[in-house]
Amino acid sequence: MKRSTVALVVIVLLVLGAVSVYEYAQSSGSGTLSIGFADAPSQGVSHVYVTLSGIFLQGEGNSSVSYKGEAVQFDLLSLVNVTKFLGNVTVPAGNYTMIRFTVTAATATVNGANASLLVPSGEVKVPLSFQVVSGKRTAIVLDITVDMTSISASGNLRPVVTVRSVKGPG
Repeated sequence: MKRSTVALVVIVLLVLGAVSVYEYAQSSGSGTLSIGFADAPSQGVSHVYVTLSGIFLQGEGNSSVSYKGEAVQFDLLSLVNVTKFLGNVTVPAGNYTMIRFTVTAATATVNGANASLLVPSGEVKVPLSFQVVSGKRTAIVLDITVDMTSISASGNLRPVVTVRSVKGPG
């Protein structure tokens, strides 16, 4: 082989090696993830109290990572034009495809009367693709829209959760 061909092969191998090291550095270690909830205004409903007992991230290959295990409660309608972040949590770096959370309790105040609600499956799944990069912060805001959420006559709550924003990693 000529020297120029050998030099070209060495350069290509060095570039490929550098790209591999960069990709490994991006997917190894841990980064910071913040998940927040927000809501839009509602008619006739003055409060929707929701208690979440666990928030999990689903990674590639159906791996699961706990974001927050302890229960957190909030009134969705207190989040109109406000975002409540659940804190900065260190999670493994990588690509994620879904956020799941367990709803252990829900109560709505409609026209002044409280009603206990039940999420039939007990779990809400929000499919989305996001990345957590080692040493970087990613912020996700989920919107549980009360106007689009249905409450059946039997007290079943079917929350509609949409992704309002994903920022990061940065």
